[in-house]
Amino acid sequence: MRFIINLTCGLLLLISSGLSANTEQQVQQKMQQLQSDIGSLQSWLNAAQNQASELQKQLRMHEQNISGLKKAIKKNQQGSKNSATHLAKLQQQASHFQDALAEQELQLSRQLQSQYQQGKNSAANLLLSLDNPSTVARNMAYYQYLNQASAEQMAAYRQTLNSLALVQQEQADITLELQRSAQQLQAQNQSLKQAKAKLADNIKRLKNKQASKAQRLSIAKADQLQAQELLEQIQIAIAKANIKVADTPLIDAKGKLPWPIKGNVLNRFGVSQASYPLSQQGWLIAAPEGSDVVAIHGGQVVFSDWLKGYGLVIIVDHGDSFLSLYGQNQALYLSVGDYAVAQQLIASSGKSGGNTEAALYFSLRQQGKPLNPKQWLQ
Repeated sequence: MRFIINLTCGLLLLISSGLSANTEQQVQQKMQQLQSDIGSLQSWLNAAQNQASELQKQLRMHEQNISGLKKAIKKNQQGSKNSATHLAKLQQQASHFQDALAEQELQLSRQLQSQYQQGKNSAANLLLSLDNPSTVARNMAYYQYLNQASAEQMAAYRQTLNSLALVQQEQADITLELQRSAQQLQAQNQSLKQAKAKLADNIKRLKNKQASKAQRLSIAKADQLQAQELLEQIQIAIAKANIKVADTPLIDAKGKLPWPIKGNVLNRFGVSQASYPLSQQGWLIAAPEGSDVVAIHGGQVVFSDWLKGYGLVIIVDHGDSFLSLYGQNQALYLSVGDYAVAQQLIASSGKSGGNTEAALYFSLRQQGKPLNPKQWLQ
């Protein structure tokens, strides 16, 4: 706790030391310092959570491993999708070049026939066999035109051949890349399956250890206090940095904000429920594992990691002391410092943190005070 107090005081001194001019360089410096301070808070959190039981450490490790695999799979799938789209465009180009080649071959065939006919009479014969100078000049010009046209058509034909060869080579490269991606995806999914099996065994052993209801509630209360302390210190740091992170103030969108996920709300805001001991400061929204979680408003990611009791959590700063928190995720797709626009995919829902209910824990706060999502979401 003393570490956090010292850290906060250091941040207050930094912000009050004369950073009044709103220049781009100063904003960048404040942003870097803010990220550094949040990184220090995260180090403190990691140290605190390392004091947890061995089963909790294993839980964190398994869930972070699954998050990394899910993120890699998502990236692989998106890359394959992009490659397949590019391959389809290349196929259209190849078809275009093949049509052009067929047309050019026809034109060259006609040109060669004309040259063959002209070849029966060489340029010298044309000069000797015709008495009319104007006829001689006209035939000689036509003869030169045929030769020039033939050369141009042949050059165009070679260019088309080269272009087609390049496209076909790129098609072959992308096809090979897609095959490799498919093999990698299969291996990643197998690793994910094994990681989930280890996680299930870990959760089972953890639940057996926390057998009594009173013990589970006591642990949940401690987890909630730790999360609250972290959120308060993050709130202090970003408030004092005074960096604009959203073009439109979140308060202007009150009652019109999009839901972070589609699903039914399982709990009541502000009411302590034994079934969901950690969710009273927000909403627990039921959703199948792997469902898309989106940012409710533009802002900067200030936390993206595992938090005891809440699992894989991402926190977005929306400015004006507003924070949104998304917990129990299966995978996190943004890192600290990343900017998220409204309704951007930021995570996949799950039941991390040792939870058994597949859902998203969503909390909205202003100056650390939990807000009822019902009054803010559309």
